[in-house]
Order: sequence, then C-alpha cells, then structure tokens
Amino acid sequence: MRRGILVTLGILFIISILQLTEIFSTVTAFASSLPWWIYFVLAGIIYSGYKSMTLTVEDRKVDQIHIEEEGKIYVKRMEDERERRKKARVSGQ
Repeated sequence: MRRGILVTLGILFIISILQLTEIFSTVTAFASSLPWWIYFVLAGIIYSGYKSMTLTVEDRKVDQIHIEEEGKIYVKRMEDERERRKKARVSGQ
C-alpha cells in the first residue's frame, strides 16, 4: 500500500517538473501525433515486461523451495549413512 502511494507521488512529482520545464508540452505534442493503436502496443509491452518480472521472481522462489527440500533429503540420507556405518563399526568390534 505504501509503495503504491510513493510511486504515485513520484509520478505526480515528475509530471509537475516536466510541466514546469515545458518538456511535457513537447511530449504531449509528439504523443498526439501517434496513431491510436500504438498506445495499445506500448501498454502490451509494458504489461508483458511486468508479468515477465513477476513470474521470474515467483519461479525463483519455487526453485529455492525445491532446492531446500532436496537439500533436506540429502542431509537425511547422509545422517542415515553415518548411523549405518556407526552401527557396522560397533557390531564389527
């Protein structure tokens, strides 16, 4: 929630700075000369990049969980092998 508010305030701050420096009027003049379908293409590119980033983060989390589970299995096997060798050593004496 806080992050969204901070991002919104940041965007509003940047827009206000652009209006004060008259860069905003140049940008709006350029944007108004573009065909309407370009806006949909740009929105699609931005959405695709956002989804790619979120899915990458989610995939890394799932991979980390899988790695931790495999590590626990490996450690359990090592402990079992250590116990087996200890019993074999004790019974061999």
